[in-house]
Amino acid sequence: MAKVIRTIPEPNKTVNVVKECDVVVVGGGPGGIGAAIAAGRNGADTVLIERFGHLGGMGTGGLVTIIPCLSDFSGVMQIGGINQEWIERLEPREAVTHPPKELWGSNDPRIVSSWGTRSFFTVREGRVVYAALIDAEISKCILNDMVKEAKVKTYLHSWGTMPLMEGNKAVGVIFESKSGRQAIMAKVVIDSTGDGDLLPFAHAGFDTDIDPKIRIANLSLCYWIDGVNFMRYDDYRKDNPQKYSELMQQLMKMGGHPGGMRSNLKNQENVMWFHPRYACSSQIDVEEISRVEFLGREKMLLTHDFLKKNIPGFEQSFIVLSCPQLGTRGARRVHGDYMLTSKDLVNNEPFEDTIAIFPDLDRGETSLKHPNTFIPYRTLLPKGVENMMVACRAFSSDQEANNFFNLIPHCVAFGEAAGTAAALSVKSGVSPRKLDFSLLRKQLIAQNVPLPGAYPAKYAKKDTGPVSVFEAPIWGRNAASAPPRH
Repeated sequence: MAKVIRTIPEPNKTVNVVKECDVVVVGGGPGGIGAAIAAGRNGADTVLIERFGHLGGMGTGGLVTIIPCLSDFSGVMQIGGINQEWIERLEPREAVTHPPKELWGSNDPRIVSSWGTRSFFTVREGRVVYAALIDAEISKCILNDMVKEAKVKTYLHSWGTMPLMEGNKAVGVIFESKSGRQAIMAKVVIDSTGDGDLLPFAHAGFDTDIDPKIRIANLSLCYWIDGVNFMRYDDYRKDNPQKYSELMQQLMKMGGHPGGMRSNLKNQENVMWFHPRYACSSQIDVEEISRVEFLGREKMLLTHDFLKKNIPGFEQSFIVLSCPQLGTRGARRVHGDYMLTSKDLVNNEPFEDTIAIFPDLDRGETSLKHPNTFIPYRTLLPKGVENMMVACRAFSSDQEANNFFNLIPHCVAFGEAAGTAAALSVKSGVSPRKLDFSLLRKQLIAQNVPLPGAYPAKYAKKDTGPVSVFEAPIWGRNAASAPPRH
């Protein structure tokens, strides 16, 4: 028997307009910060709406503090711009670690082994690639600075609920907060919610189908365990490989989380990161989201209790943090003017309207043959909707393409392109769809975004001769498996 949906009329039909602006960005995650900062820097009066009390989304509140896939196999950085600036601003505080530029692309077994033990993300197909591990709390502060410097008006603790539409044209956004239900009018609306939350109300087409076997079909409740004695832990694994393997299999059967990843950040020598995956039927179903919040913390406790009882090195450990923001990977994907598909992953030809180049590192031999994928501007434009752009993992793509290109740096790149385009559109007095792409390309190049035929000089590698494995910082016992100094 079908469930009967009861309806009631809403009591309030008028909403106060609290601001009028050029560009409003909904969502302050990686896509949103890229969009808001780029729009603001390019002269647009910009508003950013974020439902949590911090910026950075999955990269901060989600504890997915990894910015991977930044260079191709040859060691050439392909994702720059605002994403790279974020990383560079973390450097003075020693709040980031990554392989030094001179090692990117190296297939020296000693160097590959050294970096492989620090993080899976820094080695692909037997080569060192550029990937950064970042500090979540310092990143929140850095992103605040970048947004303020761009003169972006930011509303935190505010949930963008729906776009305001005049026919097929977006003219603003409704948002809700402790201050009630309010409206912002804008010339361009950018959906950077991650899940395309504005799309249904804009009458934009979208897909939600996801193969349950692929990465983006899973939610994640990440957490950190501190107080781990990695010397005892390493020695136990080395001396008792069979027993350790049996214990991890036992933990897995219990629904726990075997293994984990070391922080590698300075002064976090005793912290282990956990990034479990939870199958779910939908990442935009509030009941499913709530279920995983409860299940995730249940399995977090189970895992820690097991490790503390059975694995040397965890005796004095404690759960220091669980993510305040549930890890989401995939929901709506907009129907854009162009849809990136699996066929594009094996096409080596750039699009005329390429706004980003994404290294394709995770498909084995296929990636070696087709190391980079080109992203067209049209994937950010919802078909049939004017003055709206999508700058997040909800970009126009099939599930296979989305599975590879919806990570933090990709979303920052989508955002930077969308925010720049929005500002230029306002200046030109046209909709983003009618913007002269040559203007956008020229400005993205000026912002140090690598594009076909234009590579920023500041990112060029220099031939400095032989480089020691130890030229980048590595903290604590993590250096134990690295080759000896010479």
